[in-house]
Amino acid sequence: MIGNAIDEIGNLNPQMWREIKGRLKPRNIVISVAISLLTQFLLVQYFLTQLPSEPISGKFRSPIYNTYCTGKRTYEYSSNVVCIRDSFGNFIINWELWNRDVFVCLSFVAIFSLLVIGTYLLINDLSQEERRGTLNFIRLSPQSNLSILIGKIFGVPILLYLAIVLAIPLHLWTGISGIGNFEDYSDQDFNFGLYPLGQIGCFYCVVIACCILFYSAALLYSLVSNWLGGFQPWLGTGVVLGFLWLNYLLTYSPLNTPLSWLRLLTPFDLIPDVLHSSFYRYNYQYLSKSLSLNLQWYNLPIGEIGFFRKTRAFLRLFSLLNFALWNCWIWQALNRSFRNPNKTILSKGQSYLLTACFQISLIGFTVPGYTSNYLSAKDWLFQHFMFLCALNFLLFLVLIAILSPHRQVLHDWARYRHQNQGKSLIKDLIFGEKSPALVAIAINLGIAITAISLWSLSSAAEFKYKAATLVSLAFAFTLVMLYAVLTQILLFVRIKNNIIWAIGALSASIFLPLIGLAVFQVNPDKSLGFLWYFSVLAPLATYWEETPVVQIFVSALAQWTVIGLLTVQLTRKLQLAGESATKALLQERKALPARNL
Repeated sequence: MIGNAIDEIGNLNPQMWREIKGRLKPRNIVISVAISLLTQFLLVQYFLTQLPSEPISGKFRSPIYNTYCTGKRTYEYSSNVVCIRDSFGNFIINWELWNRDVFVCLSFVAIFSLLVIGTYLLINDLSQEERRGTLNFIRLSPQSNLSILIGKIFGVPILLYLAIVLAIPLHLWTGISGIGNFEDYSDQDFNFGLYPLGQIGCFYCVVIACCILFYSAALLYSLVSNWLGGFQPWLGTGVVLGFLWLNYLLTYSPLNTPLSWLRLLTPFDLIPDVLHSSFYRYNYQYLSKSLSLNLQWYNLPIGEIGFFRKTRAFLRLFSLLNFALWNCWIWQALNRSFRNPNKTILSKGQSYLLTACFQISLIGFTVPGYTSNYLSAKDWLFQHFMFLCALNFLLFLVLIAILSPHRQVLHDWARYRHQNQGKSLIKDLIFGEKSPALVAIAINLGIAITAISLWSLSSAAEFKYKAATLVSLAFAFTLVMLYAVLTQILLFVRIKNNIIWAIGALSASIFLPLIGLAVFQVNPDKSLGFLWYFSVLAPLATYWEETPVVQIFVSALAQWTVIGLLTVQLTRKLQLAGESATKALLQERKALPARNL
């Protein structure tokens, strides 16, 4: 009977059964169980040590203060309260707050463990499969891409899942015991105690959706970065850990800015009762920046919709839709690159939709208006524009990487393009998957700049600041195009490890001007101010009111001159690659009559 059930599971998803069977060994299970139980034990013991204890004999101090006591606070925003005793002389403990803190801390530990360790396991597994050569056999199997990749996601971290499942009883117990009525608050909207099990269940759904997003991204990263070798899993895990830590720090960032989009990519703000744990309970600055209370998207008050404010159901639904949206894009890329690693991750047509979707998502968080009553219209415009530029810069670095074809693909395109007689060159450059990426990058830039320009023109800032924003966008366009043409040339030239050379040149062109600015402490209005316009800070330089107009025009002319020279060089190389075989054939035909004579 059990054997038949196992066979049925194996028939549903052979890849998942292969991964599970290879990892669920008795030794591995014992280690996983031991780590989970030990972590829970140490966590509970740590919080037990935070309870008030009897003073040493002869050193009695009165009164005694502790976070988990039930007396009055020493002052309004203090986290410690006076400890009082019952009739038997024992301290009266606020067990509700204690359980809540254990619950919140255990939630943070689980999130970091699932996302960091899980991504490492998936990246390392695919990296080993690639080195052993077994990944090609998996690609040739009759299973669908969806079945294979889902099997990886559910099978590879199975021991991690086991450890997390063992922590669920403690998590549920502390969560149900810790979610209360919060009599300290006069605002009854803070009462989240109505539906503790429902809140925890919704939180689990958000965590699962977040894990699927990160794990899918980890699989995609593994497929496109196999040239990194053994460094691949460590780099990917480091990026995930840094991103999670950044998101944790962003809980104190301004709300209703594009940074809120980053905060929605992790479930930290959606932990039930995170606002009322001792970590944040008396931090009213955090409460004022909480996603669950003040988040807006295109003026839609996601965190303040009547009944939903109590349960944060609408915010969780919005977060789930956000995860689903970006999961769809990642799986589009996975389906393209899994069977054929030589394909670009996204087609050029898909990249245009991705850029438009990205702009719509980001700009929605800037529409509500000023982030603070102390910000002027100019400062509000500059703040949001700065965040938009930073996130879009990262997007276009990714687009340059995924749309730029490598040497052999470009060489074949240049040589055989003339065979596609019915296809125009312009259409091929816009939608063709083997053509250079410069036109596609320019179109994506046009989409982004159009969206940001419309947003800027609709703001309440003065016209001169709106004009400065448009000039800044022009510099952003030229800067990204400079990086794109430089990357495409280095990917096309005949050198060993041209990917590494392209990454090195791109990194140098980004960081060296920044180092120069930091060393010489140059402002845009100084003699070396042109360095600003050749750095990633170029879009911000035009906001410097004392910058000479002549310097702006000269810097723009210099940038376009460099772009033109590099584009001419790339065009010449493509023409040589396309003409070489034809010229050799024609020369051979002309020589035949001479030999016959």
